[in-house]
Amino acid sequence: AVIGLLAGLAMLQARPNDGQQSLERAGNTLNGAVRLAQTQALADGQVLALKVTEEGYEFHRQHPRDGTWSPLQDRAGLAPQRLEEGLTLTGLNPEGAPATPTPWAALFFPSGEGTALWLRFEHEASNQQLDLKGDGVAPPELQAPETQKPASTRFAAVVLSATAHG
Repeated sequence: AVIGLLAGLAMLQARPNDGQQSLERAGNTLNGAVRLAQTQALADGQVLALKVTEEGYEFHRQHPRDGTWSPLQDRAGLAPQRLEEGLTLTGLNPEGAPATPTPWAALFFPSGEGTALWLRFEHEASNQQLDLKGDGVAPPELQAPETQKPASTRFAAVVLSATAHG
């Protein structure tokens, strides 16, 4: 019985990661950090920015006197983050294509508003994806890309959109 129990535990540990847990963990962490950046910009009266890096992402603060930018190192929730092995993060433009690299993926202003953002996490081994989208005013949301949603869900969204506008 003990050997069977140990073998079962070993099999659970060795089960391959399909990427979904890694995506959700990374997406929830960044979503929380973006919400914190929105709040922090408002509280501090400073412009903050999100930068996507090769390793992950980091937040920067614009100094009000000279307009220079520096990484936020002193805020635990906004400190630079490295993505888990096998994950990538890409900025997307409004059409859903990879965005032309710019210094900032999003800006957060002292008014509490920010720029729109659309970031895509991808798990390389499984090709699973998760998007973080926001319009700069409402809190951003995590969602599966349209191409990964079931066809019935995509059809329902098109029908609801058509009836709302027509």
